[in-house]
Amino acid sequence: MADPHRLMSRLPVSLVARDPAAALRRAQRLLGSSTDPRIRSLALRISGLAVYELGSFTEARKRLTEAVRVAVQANLAEEALLARASWTGALSRYPGPSPRIPVATASTSSALWLLAQGVAAYHSGRFDDALAAFTAAEPALRTASDPRLLPGLLCSRGLALIRAGRLTEAEETLLHGLALAEQYSLPRLSAMITQNLGCLAARQGDTGLAMARFAQAAPLLQTPTRYPALVLERAHALADAGMVREAWQLNLSLGKIRGCGADRALAELLSLKIAVASRAHVKVAATVDLLERLFGAESAWLRAAEQITETWGGSLPAPRAVPPPPATPHLEVAAHATPLRTAQALHHATAALQSGAAKAALRRLEQARTIDLGPHTCRNQRWAALLDRYRATFAEAWRGVSTARYKLHELEVEMAVDQWHPCCRPRDASSGQGWEDPWEALSTGLGSRALVHYSDLDQAPAALTVVDGTVRLHELAAGSTIKDAVTHFEHLAAQHVFSPGPTTARLLARRAEEVQRLLFEPIAAAIGDREMVIAPGAYTQVLPWGLLPALRGRPISVVPSGQVWLRCRQRALHSRQPPRALLVAGPGPEDAEAEVRAIARLYPRSRILVGAKARSRTVLRGLARADLAHFSAHGFARNGAPMCAGLVLADGPLLAYDVERVQHLPALVVLSSCTTGRPMPAVPSGFPLGIAASLLARGSATVVASVLRVPDVQAAAAMVRAHQALRSGVPPATVVAEHLAHLGFVCFGAG
Repeated sequence: MADPHRLMSRLPVSLVARDPAAALRRAQRLLGSSTDPRIRSLALRISGLAVYELGSFTEARKRLTEAVRVAVQANLAEEALLARASWTGALSRYPGPSPRIPVATASTSSALWLLAQGVAAYHSGRFDDALAAFTAAEPALRTASDPRLLPGLLCSRGLALIRAGRLTEAEETLLHGLALAEQYSLPRLSAMITQNLGCLAARQGDTGLAMARFAQAAPLLQTPTRYPALVLERAHALADAGMVREAWQLNLSLGKIRGCGADRALAELLSLKIAVASRAHVKVAATVDLLERLFGAESAWLRAAEQITETWGGSLPAPRAVPPPPATPHLEVAAHATPLRTAQALHHATAALQSGAAKAALRRLEQARTIDLGPHTCRNQRWAALLDRYRATFAEAWRGVSTARYKLHELEVEMAVDQWHPCCRPRDASSGQGWEDPWEALSTGLGSRALVHYSDLDQAPAALTVVDGTVRLHELAAGSTIKDAVTHFEHLAAQHVFSPGPTTARLLARRAEEVQRLLFEPIAAAIGDREMVIAPGAYTQVLPWGLLPALRGRPISVVPSGQVWLRCRQRALHSRQPPRALLVAGPGPEDAEAEVRAIARLYPRSRILVGAKARSRTVLRGLARADLAHFSAHGFARNGAPMCAGLVLADGPLLAYDVERVQHLPALVVLSSCTTGRPMPAVPSGFPLGIAASLLARGSATVVASVLRVPDVQAAAAMVRAHQALRSGVPPATVVAEHLAHLGFVCFGAG
């Protein structure tokens, strides 16, 4: 009978981790050339594992069951145990009878049996049992004749440690396993360990690192066996970072996950996160009940579900070290990359507001709402090609091609996920500036201005004012009350711009008085008639502030935080005079070309792009050379895709995403278009996303944009007057207050 050690060297199980197709071919040759039961059991076992890795679950079950039967009939206890271990490790997540085997005593075989038992325990949510089995198996595998078995155990053990919350041990285990897998040239196993390191990064609150590791692992994990887990882990990382829409779309792309193993648990837990975020209480209860029926009341998967309902319901996770913000050129990535850091800052801000500690609350709100982007721009060619695909599809949809609208939705999700590409994450991974305590700089930098922070925190609705170096706390009405009032006011304001009339005017005046009562009257005594710097919360970012009676004619600058205002102010102080102007007229708006040509007369150093010349690449190159830019074009926003907001040009849209590819941006950008000032707040910080926010984050000092739809003819005349005032030296915030606020325009950044 064949020597088992020689057989294992000819057909090692580690070959499956290195190249499952090659393992299958070698096993098939052995099956076709030998009737020896030991050889046949080994070949059936290896071929079963190989076809499992290649995605054929039914064929894997058939071959592994046959491997056990052949070994048992030949009274080969060790081979039977190995075959049963392979069956248990690979197929325990799927329902079906498992073959019975005799007991074996060989140490390596017993260790592999323990490894398989640990994998089965992990899939059922018994993480402590899994870790006990892995720990018991480890000594024998460290001294086994095939050293390539150990990194597989470390891969499984590291993942179980992550699920058990033992993150430091998990990192040490996985890094050791990765080193061994690379030493023994096991690329697929290296990819699996890298994926697990991505899970670890997500649990540690570093979404950027998690997505980079998932992207690194993806090329070798495209088989039906491994791909679902990769997609689910990526979706969980996005959901935890607040990108629930994108997580939901990834989940849908997989279809129904069946069985009762870890993939099924991860799919149901992801559905639970989406249901909690959507406040779908019936779905929440049904998902928790399903997890209990699938895995039992004692399963850790059920405890994970309970933790989701608590943490996503507003409780803060257990305190632990959080990673620094990433140095990325992508605003949406930066806004979502460190959710734990943001959640902790908002939690402490709420506690400070509830206790009346105004200065401490200000510091925490500033920390949550200040985002730094890396100094580099995005040079990823795949990303650029994806943006061009979106631009072409948008142009088709604009022309009325019905199928293009569905493609836009798919591309939006693809772009939101793909922007986490690792090439935009430098090795040092932390942003250059980072958050600094802004108090001293704000106290002196504001001068005679007043800074107003609206918290919009449900548990502590309040406004914080900074006037003459003093921070004051002002209680506000409930967030839902403010949100409803702002929504009704904004709707009527948009209607009145296009359909003015006495009835609309009366209703608008009444709504304006209500918003003013809720937001301005509580702070009126503290700020007096000062120029205002407003950091709105999530509920107040779409507000046309200049339409409130008490704020008409008052210079107002809107920013994410006081620290962002200080930075924009510094940029404005260093802007070139007279400016090099880029003036762009997109297709569609009435008088757009006439508007930019009239403005061009005010700027001797101007470049005009109209008609077919107003194309995205030409415009982006022009932005890099300009000190001032003016766009007269149709503006648009995409529901649920804030970075796909933009301006319609001759070849399609100029997107907020496109701005991230420009090294230098003009100090002043005027967007004479509809709704380009309407942001979508990121979760949970409320940091604004959109084209105006992207321009400010990437280097512009001031952006003038409307939060309402704009009538073309009225806007054209008002814009010419506004530029005349700018050329005479009037500050942008004053220009907006005097010439543009009645049309819904807002001065973002330094006024």
